[in-house]
Amino acid sequence: MIRIMDSHAYPGCPVVAEALPQDGPVHVEFSDGEVAGARVERLDEGRIALRIDAYRTGKGTAIAQKSWLLENRGEDRWRVSRRLDRD
Repeated sequence: MIRIMDSHAYPGCPVVAEALPQDGPVHVEFSDGEVAGARVERLDEGRIALRIDAYRTGKGTAIAQKSWLLENRGEDRWRVSRRLDRD
């Protein structure tokens, strides 16, 4: 499980992963308790690409599917670095 420390991902947002994320499907839990499906692609030991499926926040805001670059900040701490799917 990957936990994003806000109701949505954005550059600079802190993230907690209980173990080093492996390639494949994963669930993402947001700070408002909502859970979305996602897919991880490990780029190297300290960086992953995370594609989060479309979901609704706890307040009902629709969030489209987006892909993010996450960088490890030590142990289980990660940070959203930038959005990957922008033109």
